[in-house]
Amino acid sequence: MVRKPSHEAAYGDEGERSTAHQLRYLGSEYRVLHNRQVRAGGGSQQFDHIVVGPNGVFHIDSKHWSGEVRFTAQGVERSKEGSHQGDPTAQLYRHEHVLKELLRDGGVQADLVGVICFTHPHCELVGSSPAFLTVKVDRLLHAIKTHKPKKPLSAGQVAGIERLIKEHSSVPH
Repeated sequence: MVRKPSHEAAYGDEGERSTAHQLRYLGSEYRVLHNRQVRAGGGSQQFDHIVVGPNGVFHIDSKHWSGEVRFTAQGVERSKEGSHQGDPTAQLYRHEHVLKELLRDGGVQADLVGVICFTHPHCELVGSSPAFLTVKVDRLLHAIKTHKPKKPLSAGQVAGIERLIKEHSSVPH
């Protein structure tokens, strides 16, 4: 396990808390899981947040980045000095792979939506990821609730997917 320097970990924790706070207001038709280490397909990934609802499964990575964040054909560019964190889309692709394997192995068909959620009040987004929803935290609930699934999920299917994820995950210490 790679340890983040303490100031980066504290910044990440702040972003995750901000996202978790917003997710409290999604509504009872959604199930929200925080800080899960999910295992599937021979791999394992740590997820900041997973939301299961009638319109799909959303895996959300919180980034508490300030300054300009620009999405380009070459990836993500940041204007903040001393900024060494990489492109968050690589991590979301790894998350997507593990969740796709888990759902496939569980015989579940559901929309799978990756979300990069920027939580710092002084973050300016320019463009968006071509593969994942890219939002500031104040637009997160809107982005989730307005996603139009290929096939809606029943309340029973939502509960079953939540159970499947819980059975194949743990909460890291």
